[in-house]
Amino acid sequence: MKPVVILVIKYVLYGISLGCTSFVIMCLSFFAGGGEAFLELIYKDFARHAAGAMAVGVACGGTAIIYQFDRPCALVKVIIHFCAGMGVFYPTAVYLGWIPFYPDKFLYTVLQFLASGLIFMGIWFCFYLFNRNEAKRINERLRELEREEK
Repeated sequence: MKPVVILVIKYVLYGISLGCTSFVIMCLSFFAGGGEAFLELIYKDFARHAAGAMAVGVACGGTAIIYQFDRPCALVKVIIHFCAGMGVFYPTAVYLGWIPFYPDKFLYTVLQFLASGLIFMGIWFCFYLFNRNEAKRINERLRELEREEK
């Protein structure tokens, strides 16, 4: 297989695992917090909720593959990643009832969407900081090895 195909498969599988892990953590937190009513809704329609979590995971984690390419610029990559992730998350979350949708309470719905977008950006920013620090650490180690060779 070509390296790009292997990379795509890797990121899709990474996204699925991210979605499944997030789904399990969410269910465990509801269980620990006494949210049995919400868990009952998930249990009754488990397959759709699990598939939804995997789809969101692929959209959020899988599309991170865009950062592996030189083009486009970083800002465009972030916008593509955000739009792909939120473009799958919002319809899935509304369809599965993760975010209640109230057409008669438009402002309330918009605020819910904005809050979830801020959470997404916060998570993305944490990953960004982690990866930036990893790159600095790796670059410093490469400089040390280069100095040792001289």
